[in-house]
Formats: sequence, C-alpha cells, structure tokens
Amino acid sequence: MTRAARGFTLIEMAMVLLIIAIGSALVVPMIEGGFDSREVRRAARQIAATMHYCRGEAVAVGKPQELVIVQATNAIQTTGGRSAVLSDRAVIEQIRGGFNPAPGVAQILFYPNGATSGADISLVSRRDWIEKGQANRILIHLDPLVGTVTVQ
Repeated sequence: MTRAARGFTLIEMAMVLLIIAIGSALVVPMIEGGFDSREVRRAARQIAATMHYCRGEAVAVGKPQELVIVQATNAIQTTGGRSAVLSDRAVIEQIRGGFNPAPGVAQILFYPNGATSGADISLVSRRDWIEKGQANRILIHLDPLVGTVTVQ
C-alpha cells in the first residue's frame, strides 16, 4: 500500500456512525429527564417563595393574605397582585388543605399572627404525570400553626 492510498473504508466510517448513534440514543433521554427534574424543583421553589412572601406580608401589614392556586392552569396568585404560571414541564398534581372555592382551586390563607390555613401541594413532572411515574415528584408542606414551608 502506498502513502496516497491511506484513508478510512466505508465499513469503518459506518461503524463510527453506528457507535455515535447508539451513544446519542442512550444520552438524550437522560438529559431530558434532567430538564424535567430541574423544572419541578424550580416550580417548588417558586411556590415556597410565594408562601414565604404571603406570610411575611400578613405579619407586616397586619391583614390576612391569600394565595390562590389553580390546578387546571398551573397558576398561582396572591392578594397583593403577584401571579405566576408554572413551567409546562411541572404539573400541580394534588392540593390538600386550604379552602376549595371551586374544583381544582385552592385558597390558602396567611394570618397576621404567622399562622396559616395549611396545605400540602404535590408537584410532578408532566412526563411522570402522564406515565404515572414516581421519579420527579416534590411535596411542599405548609405548616398551619407556625407557617413554615418545607419542600420534600
């Protein structure tokens, strides 16, 4: 073989492309799952921060504050006009506690003494919600007596 005849054969190039395709098929679902997990954590932090805000406002102003969570639209809104729509990758799966003025709507009250009506909110990634998986699920607990928020 001479120096001019060096190069890759078609079989060698096909094998390299096959290895790249297999690697991509394994890595892409892992990256997608990471995005879902991150968005569920971000939504949990957003709800927890809004709860902290409402409790602080109730204590500072001396008037009850409310947080309304609408499960169907994945939205939250406060008495003070703060509102947000959670990421489409995170779904409010279940709300226990608070008051339910309508199906799928929860009203959580924050009192001037620091107490709340209490609530447990379960968030899940949209993919796990559809497939009934357990991987990306977070529970936000709002203590009714002291108003502390824990994210599990």
